[in-house]
Amino acid sequence: MIRYTATSHDLNTAVDHLQQAPEIAIDLEFDKNHYRYGFNLCLMQVMAESTCYLVDPLSKDIEIERTFRPLENPEIPKTCFAFGEDIRLLHSLGCYPKNVLDLSLAANLLNYPPMSLTHLLIEVLGIQTGKAAQMSNWYERPLSGNQKQYAAEDVMFLPELRAQLIGLAEKKGITDWINQENQVWETQDFAGTGETEFLKERDKKGMNEVQWHLYTRLMEFREEIARKKNIPSYKIIDKSFLTAVAAKPDYVTSWHQERGVHPSLRNKNTGYEAELLIEDALAEARELGLSDMKPAEKKPSKEKLASIKRFQNVVRHLKNELFNPVKQLIAKDYGENTAAFILNNRVIEAFIAEKNDDILPYRRELIEYTAMSLGMNIEGAVDEAKKANN
Repeated sequence: MIRYTATSHDLNTAVDHLQQAPEIAIDLEFDKNHYRYGFNLCLMQVMAESTCYLVDPLSKDIEIERTFRPLENPEIPKTCFAFGEDIRLLHSLGCYPKNVLDLSLAANLLNYPPMSLTHLLIEVLGIQTGKAAQMSNWYERPLSGNQKQYAAEDVMFLPELRAQLIGLAEKKGITDWINQENQVWETQDFAGTGETEFLKERDKKGMNEVQWHLYTRLMEFREEIARKKNIPSYKIIDKSFLTAVAAKPDYVTSWHQERGVHPSLRNKNTGYEAELLIEDALAEARELGLSDMKPAEKKPSKEKLASIKRFQNVVRHLKNELFNPVKQLIAKDYGENTAAFILNNRVIEAFIAEKNDDILPYRRELIEYTAMSLGMNIEGAVDEAKKANN
């Protein structure tokens, strides 16, 4: 049963049910700087037993915070799929779910190749779900029947999929691996980690210090307008126009004619604001002693470059001589997809940089045990490789 939840009374019913449920399946529909500004929740799908609640946070009668209590209850298992963006959004809203099982992580450890929930349902359960509303504008109201069905299907088969995958994991003796992977959701705060930075280091390329300062101020100006108008930044002012203005400040006078500027901003008043901003930014650049000759992109020192090169050499050597053979043996026992998931580049670099906290215990134990079975000692091999490259 699908129950669209958009009134206070309906929410009371949903929350009461969720608080008593033996388990919950959850998914979110959100918009991330596509239709409106920022990272925003558009719909919450929560399933308890045979009822799927489509909780509408855009309804004026819904206080979405009331759903947080059952989600944060550690006694109630929550099942989800590919929960990374969802957990970032929930954390940013102040909700920190407990007892979460992300089935995409279970699938990785069961040697399924990376795939969508739609394809995994076909692979594991032989269930075909719809895709018609996948790229919907989830701000639209009222939601269409296709949208509601699509949203509900994102959670309604998760309990059955969970039972199947956990059953396979128990047979392979890897349930603890899955639990360790999922505990990360509770040990870290992901609020804000999914936000897109509007200033990127690569944008400095070809700019001098003064130009970068102008570009930074212009981009801040764009963000402020986008936030006020609740329109995604890229729809407000095209970056290429701001780059051109930073390179040649007089170009700002073409503001009201520029196609890369949102129609609502192509007016003399906003253009005048931009001209004043340029004047202020140029004055700030002079006060800061910024140069129109020195590049904004600072190259690493020779010592830093040498250090980076040494680390890359150690990584390359140990991949070939140590970690690739270990990965091949893990693949023989658990499958190539599982091996690639467990022993990825991030884990290899963590071993070499001796960042023990970045490696889950089961991964470390398995990798070190496999290396020992090949007559290798990871710590010793890392030390030798570092000495050879100093």
